Amino acid sequence: MQRSSDAVSLLVVGLAAIAICPSFASAADLGIAPIQSHPHGQTYAQWAVEWWQWALGTPASVNPVLDETGDDCAEGQKGHIWFLAGTFGTGPASVVRTCTIPTGTALFFPLINSLYGAFLNDSPETRTEEYIRSQVACKDVSISAQIDGVPVGNPLHYYEQSPLFDVQLPTDNVFGLGEDVIPKLLLSPSVDAGYYLFLHPLPPGSHTLHWVSSQSCPASDYAEDVTYHLTVR
Repeated sequence: MQRSSDAVSLLVVGLAAIAICPSFASAADLGIAPIQSHPHGQTYAQWAVEWWQWALGTPASVNPVLDETGDDCAEGQKGHIWFLAGTFGTGPASVVRTCTIPTGTALFFPLINSLYGAFLNDSPETRTEEYIRSQVACKDVSISAQIDGVPVGNPLHYYEQSPLFDVQLPTDNVFGLGEDVIPKLLLSPSVDAGYYLFLHPLPPGSHTLHWVSSQSCPASDYAEDVTYHLTVR
């Protein structure tokens, strides 16, 4: 976790992979929803808001973003869309997770993303939309991604910027902070910017997602390598 100007600035770095295949499959062949589409009735930006509320709203003791093995991948999942994750910016550079998901489940996950959440008691000038968006204006982004060994073409195409939103933290939050630091355990306003994939349900069987990514943000530079070994059944 990075913190500056009494606000939370953190990054979850996610899926990217070293491309080892000579050519790219189409996004449709890989089951990736177009960035301009509304998969399951929501835009990518709207799903990104829900992703952050899941990532930060799940107690630290069972948080899938902190989990390095995949044992907690089912925590907080709802309906027919499951979220996957990289790690928080303070996590290890590389993780390998094993996870079983139900048949017919779509997946939404960040290739690389960043969030800035303001505290309710921050100074007014650091709680404006202009200021908080400036804190997620990252550059020098590098992403590669594979689905079952097939590279995703042009992953930088899947960029979104969220609307303003709030995040309610649990008592056992990933920051380890109480209401004496974060009033009402609320981050408001918050904003996200990042590169995500919405993946339509994979067929039953074994699948591998692997991604590597890096970017330079106002708070810090980040780089990660994440692998998911998935069993759909």
